[in-house]
Amino acid sequence: MLDFFLATSLRQIQDLRLEPKISLGGPIYWFLRRYFVHANLNPSDSSFLDLYEHTEVSGYQLVRLKAELNEALDDLSSRQEGFSVLVGWSGGAKNEQTEDWKPLQAAEVKQKIEELLSLANEAQTKGLTLFAMGD
Repeated sequence: MLDFFLATSLRQIQDLRLEPKISLGGPIYWFLRRYFVHANLNPSDSSFLDLYEHTEVSGYQLVRLKAELNEALDDLSSRQEGFSVLVGWSGGAKNEQTEDWKPLQAAEVKQKIEELLSLANEAQTKGLTLFAMGD
């Protein structure tokens, strides 16, 4: 699970025991993963918005994230209401027979994207950092 917070610092999240504003996991995360990768300003760093890492997003990085989330909305608009997303592979070998596809509803994905965009806008407006904390 990737939990999103708005704060001035990681310490503020810890000291105030802030609750996540949004939590993201499962197939919705895997649908958005490609957009997160494209929003990363340091492509050699695979920890950006990773399920198991912590990421701080502010400044131009926040602008890039918002742009990619809007791309995700555009992509979503051309999909059927129900579609599937690749979440990984079962077994040792990665091939077509071991692909693990999970169903998604476009409306549910759209809602999460809009929540993330709203959170990113709030971070920009209030001069806060968007923190994403992985498990």
